[in-house]
Amino acid sequence: MKLLETGYNENFNQTIHEWAVEFGSNSRSVLFHVYVPFNKPQELENLKFVRKVLKEEFPDAQVVGCSATGMILNGKVQNDAITVSAMIFEDDTTTVIVRTSYDKQGSMDPQKLLEFVISFPDLKGIEVLTAAPYQPLLDTSSVIDTIPENIEIFGAVAVGDDTNPSFVFADDQELGYGRTALVFYAGKNLHLLTNRMFGWSPIGYPLEVTKSEGTVVHELDNKPAYDVYHHYLHIKKDNNFFYDALDFPWEVKADENTYYIRHAKSVNSDGSIVMSSNIPQGSKIRLTYGDPRRIMKHTKQTISEIFDFEPEVVNIFNCFGRMLFWSGRENIEIQEISDYQQTTGFSALGEIMRHKGNSVLNNLSIVTIAMREGEHGHHVSVSPTDIEDKITIPVTARLAIFINTITEELMQKNDQLNEMLYKASHDALTGILNRGAIERAIYEKCNQSEGVELARHLIMFDVDDFKQINDTFGHAIGDKILISISTIVGDYLNTIPGAVFGRWGGEEFMIFIYGQSDDLAKDIADNILNKVKNEVLHEREVTVSIGVTKHYPLESVMQTLTRADELLYSSKSNGKARVTCDF
Repeated sequence: MKLLETGYNENFNQTIHEWAVEFGSNSRSVLFHVYVPFNKPQELENLKFVRKVLKEEFPDAQVVGCSATGMILNGKVQNDAITVSAMIFEDDTTTVIVRTSYDKQGSMDPQKLLEFVISFPDLKGIEVLTAAPYQPLLDTSSVIDTIPENIEIFGAVAVGDDTNPSFVFADDQELGYGRTALVFYAGKNLHLLTNRMFGWSPIGYPLEVTKSEGTVVHELDNKPAYDVYHHYLHIKKDNNFFYDALDFPWEVKADENTYYIRHAKSVNSDGSIVMSSNIPQGSKIRLTYGDPRRIMKHTKQTISEIFDFEPEVVNIFNCFGRMLFWSGRENIEIQEISDYQQTTGFSALGEIMRHKGNSVLNNLSIVTIAMREGEHGHHVSVSPTDIEDKITIPVTARLAIFINTITEELMQKNDQLNEMLYKASHDALTGILNRGAIERAIYEKCNQSEGVELARHLIMFDVDDFKQINDTFGHAIGDKILISISTIVGDYLNTIPGAVFGRWGGEEFMIFIYGQSDDLAKDIADNILNKVKNEVLHEREVTVSIGVTKHYPLESVMQTLTRADELLYSSKSNGKARVTCDF
């Protein structure tokens, strides 16, 4: 496998002809990537000529391309002209096919895609180059994720702006604005490895997205989203907002194992923020900052994995925002790979990679695709050691590290405190409130004086013949029954406003209900009686005896508790598995 590269210049025609003379007989296994500077409309005329030359010299080769910036040529980033790279696949079993499987809305037919994939032997990877809006891109990802996980998914979002819209193209088709192109890589001896680089450090406390619509985040922790930039960072609502906010992107927590980075694009007059991609309402986010040494450390780790793979070519999709972050040093990460491997790619508006079963649109990352034909490729003996030392760390970054360390320690202490408070107020076996916690709730509400007195009810119940259950079946089974009762009754009471549920001790449970009618309190007790009898699974029937009473303003809390206990044991004395109520 080889990689040939050139920029569009006065020698372009001759260069492509020389390639064709040397590799034309293998044109079935040639893939061209063509990247066009997005902000130079005059290059569209040059693109027509480029595509014409490629078609004439390599009539059977596959061609794919898009609008771009920061194109990689000879291992360095450049923005001046169209770049063309040719991947020459030398193994007879390798096949590369380009498809534009999309409609005018940017969506693709999932059934047709899956049928095509199934019919494609030895499929190793799918490259996605897209200019589609976010929602069609999300729909495409959901389709692609039904493909077996051993197939690598990767790609990038074409670059554009309000003046120069993004586009993709394939072979000799017209430019596709708002559409998607796919490249399928297959071969018995073809091997691909995808990787991604982040390195952004979270700072400050987690915030919840309390109101959002698509890419617009209206509120964080019920406050205007812009407040986080204004209050903590003093970033103004002006023309520099994008560049100032770019230093502090968001880490979005999708689930316990999946995080991704999003950056702010602009701020609206109402304080809402337009983000680089959709952020669902309810998401947890943290601000991050670009710590150059941490970024380079992550880069080093990823490069080591790439070199161990022994690739012949490395395709790099670098984020446009990440390129801006380095501010004149945009080659610093790419150079660490390009010094030892053949590389191609560009800086995109978003980087696509399937990670743990999900094709995630990344921002401010680098996605790499290492490729080789055969079991072993080019071994790199040099290790990219100490590349972090190439970075000087400014005082502001050191202060950010200091503040972030303090924040992390405070958050850890807060988590420990919350855990201690939880253990102090919850029963270790069942997970519901313990006696101390529910007793405090009863005393607080019963002693609280209201302008309008609201009813306060107690429901106390006990598992019938629980000692016999333990003696016959063992304490482990008894514990399982207590846990089952706690779960069933707890789930039911979660639907009742003003209900508090806890374990009173042993097999006894207490429910305090605030602000409900006498009839509802009695109905709740009857429902619990039936739920335990019908839903607690055991080889013998499990029942409870229940006492129900209410607290009266002129009596003490202890009098009410004593009466609930007496009513419970009245139920037991009268045959068990019943409700006794005194109102």
